[in-house]
Amino acid sequence: MKSLIIGSGGLVGTALTRCLPDAVRGVQMEAKNKQEMYIDIIKYETMFKAFSIHRPQVVYMAGAITDVNKCEDRGTSVVNVKGTIEALRLCEQFECKFVFYSSSYVFDGTKQSPYTPQDDTSPLQMYGRQKETVERLILSSDATCLVLRTVGIFGQERKRKNFAQQVIKSVFAGKDVYAPTDQYMNPIWSNDLAQISVKLAQSSAHGVFHVSGDTCLSKFEFAQRIAGYFGYESKVLPLTTPEMNQRAPRPKMGCLDCSDLLDLGIEIPSLDNALQKFLGSDFLNG
Repeated sequence: MKSLIIGSGGLVGTALTRCLPDAVRGVQMEAKNKQEMYIDIIKYETMFKAFSIHRPQVVYMAGAITDVNKCEDRGTSVVNVKGTIEALRLCEQFECKFVFYSSSYVFDGTKQSPYTPQDDTSPLQMYGRQKETVERLILSSDATCLVLRTVGIFGQERKRKNFAQQVIKSVFAGKDVYAPTDQYMNPIWSNDLAQISVKLAQSSAHGVFHVSGDTCLSKFEFAQRIAGYFGYESKVLPLTTPEMNQRAPRPKMGCLDCSDLLDLGIEIPSLDNALQKFLGSDFLNG
């Protein structure tokens, strides 16, 4: 299948390019080769040109503003809602399958167990509301679409913005890391997320799927595992959610029930295996 990755330079987009070396890569800069194409999500004409020239069969919408605190500024909806919906409309027009990455932040976190794809959404913050808005429009679309909700993505990233890389950066600099003991997630390695995304996109699957790791743990425990790999576990210090004083509210239960993947013969990724690969090879060689 001919694929287009919008936002190929980010965490998920970079991993997708590893899985799909022949895909057209949408980059927000001057294209350096025939496989790259300049795409700015807020400039419709750049997306239309990419669709017109390359006629993709699958479009992976990996481009987004993922800074949850920054998304409290309403201007971010231009990217996360308007730009994404314009890409969806182009998929309708060019009859492409659309793969959208959503988040566990569409839930309010009050449930006592991991959320299923069938649970009602009720986001606490603007980022979650942006994702929820796009989800609803996608699910009412005539295009064949996949909504992949995920949480705690970690992996090699040029700007090193994801939580795992921030933990590593801090402990290597001799700084303490403060992490909440009451915010839970089941993290997933970006490479695992990309591989599952491609499997789903190349199948007849459509609708909402939860795609995350096999271990539900607090952000504090996750940070301890990362720092502990390098012998810096003591640098990770616990705080509660109120003590974190984060601008955007976070759900306390952010873990996702991914059992629907098993029905399709897709294994839920092991966090232990992923961390060994990431910390022992991917990170050190990046």
